[in-house]
Amino acid sequence: MAVAAAGVGVLTQVEHASGLAVIVAGTAVMGLGVGCVATLATDLIVAAAPPARAGSASAISETGSELGGALGIAILGSIGAAVYRDEIAEGIPSAVSRDAAAAARDTLGGAEEVAAGLPGQLGTEFLATANGAFVQGLELAASITAALVLALALVAGVLLREVRPDLESQGGLAETDPGLAGAE
Repeated sequence: MAVAAAGVGVLTQVEHASGLAVIVAGTAVMGLGVGCVATLATDLIVAAAPPARAGSASAISETGSELGGALGIAILGSIGAAVYRDEIAEGIPSAVSRDAAAAARDTLGGAEEVAAGLPGQLGTEFLATANGAFVQGLELAASITAALVLALALVAGVLLREVRPDLESQGGLAETDPGLAGAE
């Protein structure tokens, strides 16, 4: 979880001129941390269930993971979008029509289309404003995520500090297939 928090922490450092490398690096580190946690969490859940219920335990674990991911994306995406809309609204030039302004507030792609239709420097400045607004939304969503993941890392460290997997005593390989017990 600390590795995932570090990856998300990198995403909080994205700036208007950062480029793709910072986003890719932060996302890769975050994915590495989350991947390890997901694997270990599923293993803990399945190992805690009786062998006959391991499939159900795995399914519940997967459902919880998918639901949590979807809710996290929805909530954090909404926060990022709200910041974007608030920031972009202040920077829309008066020369932009009402419909075009609404498109620019809705998405960064809409703002890019509006900027392309503006003359010279005005379009460039508006695009910079839109990009800045998007980055601010991303930074806030990443900051919240980093704080939550770091808090979860601390909670997991405290609550799981005494958990020691022992397959033989918890109904693992030895009870399901005695021939595999010696293969450990």
